[in-house]
Amino acid sequence: MTTTATAIHPLTAEQRRLWFLQQVHPDDAGFNMYLNRRWTGPIDPRALRTALDRLTARHEILRTRFAPEGPDEAEPVQLVQPPAATDLVTIRLPEGATEQDFTDACRPYVNAPFDLAAAPPLRATLISAGEREHAVSVVVHHIVADGWSFRTMWRELLALYREAIGEAPAELPELALQYGDFARAERARTGGEAGEEAFRFWADRLAGTGALRLPFDRPRPSSPTRPAGFVTVDLGPELTAALDRTARQERCTPFMVLLAGYQSVLARWTGCRDFVVGTPLAGRTEAAHEALLGYFNRTAVIRSDLTGEPGFRTVLKRTRSAALAALSRPDAPAERLAAHLGLPADTGAGPLYQAVFVHQSQNDLAVGSGEPALPEGVRTTGMDSGFDQAKTDLLLDSWRTPDGGITLSFCYDRELFDRGTVEALGDRCRELYARIVEDPELPLHGDWFVGAEERAALLALGAGPAAPAAVRTVLERFAEQAAARPDAPALECDGRTLSYAELDRRSTELARRLGPVADRVVAVSMAPSFDLVVALTAVWKAGAAYLPLDPAHPEERRALMVREADAVLTLTGTDLPGAGTADLAPPDPRALAYVLYTSGSTGAPKAVAVDHPAVSARVDWMAGPDGYALGPDDRIVQFASLGFDTHVEELWPALAAGACVVLLPGGGRTLPDLLAGPAGRTVTVLDLPTAYWEELVGLDDGTSWPDALRLVVIGGSEARAGTVARWRRRHGDAVRLVNTYGPTEATVIVTAAELTAADTDRRPSLGRPLPGVRLHVLDEHGGLLPRGSEGELYIGGSGLARGYLGRPDLTATAFVPDPFAGGVMYRTGDRARWRADGRLEFLGRGDAQLKLRGYRIEPAEIESALTAHPPRPAPRRGRRPAPTPSPPRTRARCTAASTAARRPAAR
Repeated sequence: MTTTATAIHPLTAEQRRLWFLQQVHPDDAGFNMYLNRRWTGPIDPRALRTALDRLTARHEILRTRFAPEGPDEAEPVQLVQPPAATDLVTIRLPEGATEQDFTDACRPYVNAPFDLAAAPPLRATLISAGEREHAVSVVVHHIVADGWSFRTMWRELLALYREAIGEAPAELPELALQYGDFARAERARTGGEAGEEAFRFWADRLAGTGALRLPFDRPRPSSPTRPAGFVTVDLGPELTAALDRTARQERCTPFMVLLAGYQSVLARWTGCRDFVVGTPLAGRTEAAHEALLGYFNRTAVIRSDLTGEPGFRTVLKRTRSAALAALSRPDAPAERLAAHLGLPADTGAGPLYQAVFVHQSQNDLAVGSGEPALPEGVRTTGMDSGFDQAKTDLLLDSWRTPDGGITLSFCYDRELFDRGTVEALGDRCRELYARIVEDPELPLHGDWFVGAEERAALLALGAGPAAPAAVRTVLERFAEQAAARPDAPALECDGRTLSYAELDRRSTELARRLGPVADRVVAVSMAPSFDLVVALTAVWKAGAAYLPLDPAHPEERRALMVREADAVLTLTGTDLPGAGTADLAPPDPRALAYVLYTSGSTGAPKAVAVDHPAVSARVDWMAGPDGYALGPDDRIVQFASLGFDTHVEELWPALAAGACVVLLPGGGRTLPDLLAGPAGRTVTVLDLPTAYWEELVGLDDGTSWPDALRLVVIGGSEARAGTVARWRRRHGDAVRLVNTYGPTEATVIVTAAELTAADTDRRPSLGRPLPGVRLHVLDEHGGLLPRGSEGELYIGGSGLARGYLGRPDLTATAFVPDPFAGGVMYRTGDRARWRADGRLEFLGRGDAQLKLRGYRIEPAEIESALTAHPPRPAPRRGRRPAPTPSPPRTRARCTAASTAARRPAAR
């Protein structure tokens, strides 16, 4: 429509938000509103069209379009068009058409988006099946109407129709105002100093609040269509009466009680304790507004403060205070406040809130009193409109029913949530309402959120398969392979191989030369080589635990590790002098296996002590048929640095299964060279940091993937769906892709997931727990969280480390009693949740810890190092000083005191 506007008005703040959302998603019909009524009896289409013409002539807002105007076209405005004939679409259905037929006929019209700039957003349809069965549909965009408007619209449309057919005069009162007058008054009221004062008030009132992180079942698509789903919960007359009684006793309104309960459920569901909920207010502040159509609603912002240890009565008092503030100061400059508070921009909800709560104070047309007079011989009823668009990610609508109850209707975006997730949310709301009428002091963090049956199901969900009753040690399995296949290659490095028999012989010889090191720690600092694996195996055969030192790490850091771990000696090679002992005592299968340092949150690295039972349990699964199914035909690249616990996963399962480990003499950076050469074509298994794997996948044809490759194991950081999709476009199901998760404190990994086509359009999961592992997702009070809720991940069961070597304080903090199954559990600091499909999903860190190429990095350790560094003097002008010559480097084969001067065993 290009007709010259008869009037131009500014947009209200709420209209501007809807206009902006329509520009971002022009195909979104989520803000369509509809008046759909089944009409039984005679109808005159010409009279109905006349009534629509007079209705739009009476209300300017129904003939208003919205577009930027002016020389710069920087600001959208309301452009009121002259009165014109309304386009009434007529549709004929066969006689005997069903209710579904009427719904299907309405569906395309209620779900079609509007172009707000092209024409006034109004669409009228008459659907007829014979002479007596009809449906009247009037659809508008929310930018021109609200719920109150539809009651007025229906009443006036019927009055004008009855006048058009000569049945009775309409007798509609003259309108003293139009909606444009209201918009201008709002602009004057909220501008200037009044607007600044409102901003200061709300900036202070909302200071410290955060975003509500709704636990979506799927990530938001790049081009959302926002299909709506609905879940209804009936509270019933008895519970409703009890809620009303509670409201009176607590000097609150039923709206406040319902809202406080919903806030409490949201807090437990999301893990957020301070957020904002939006709730619409009628916005008609003057009597003259009541006869007008238009978008008068304003969304009040109500702070949900559930911090501390509040009971429900405390939450209700806070909600009452926040609601009264919102009612007294409804003009909150939402966009400006969101930017000031640093809240993330999210087009799935308002700028300040991610959830909306609506409490209808009046019944709708199907229920309410004051039904307008109908034409003679006509009966109208509500109908299913077929509307299938969500306005926001999650909206809770509530209204009273004729039987004295309350209905809760959850409207949700089906692209983001599963129906089961929202059904569980509704059940928790009903459960809380039932509990608080009995006990208004009910603790927010009480056991009401997870019932006994669900608790049992969650514990079963977090328990891995039963672990074998007895598991052979790695050395026992290696000895079996050496005896059965002595000439088979155990190691390959730079074109040379070392057989199982030779590895067994050389490691035994070195173990004898190590001397009495049983139950001690031996540091090993070597580049990838045959000697490295010989040394690690020898340390175990001698009954000691190895401390892996990456030669690339600073000498000062390696010295610190050796000193703190109380290492009896440091191996930098295998040519130790002396004949050694004649016989080796069988190593203790329960002894310490290795000590591995990770970045420390206290500012210093910490030593994780892992014993042989933990290693044996992991190796048994990795090498076995339910894990990586390793065998003598496999060739596995040892990619990880020795200081990274993935070396355990690459090395020991392969040697336990009779496979060949391919070493990279130049370290992981030479992997592309290996893959591009002849030796790379026969590699069957790659175990890579996720970040490195993503880089290789991103190179497309620039990466030479082995012809024999059958398995890729990734871990160390979060996998991305886009990379999985890219991988599958090249490899499909020909190569297994296994995503693993686990901290060093739980012996390499505790979960595994086969990544398939289902992981290409959502966050890839961590999978399920390994045998003997127990996983719990807990809130900050140690309570179990249901599927979908975000919490901290705790690990129990088999495979846990003993703790931090020589640090009982840190051990007690991180390894805490398991109240669900006994024993201890490790507190990971990772945020996670159980998905609806029973798989674990990683959601990030709960602290400042970082991951870089799979390595854990604690900023506190970096800060400690920087703080300890001496201040650097300011540079002086003039000549640059001569560089200080580097001291000569000394290379040692064995760093240890003589046998007589060995340190006493650590206790």
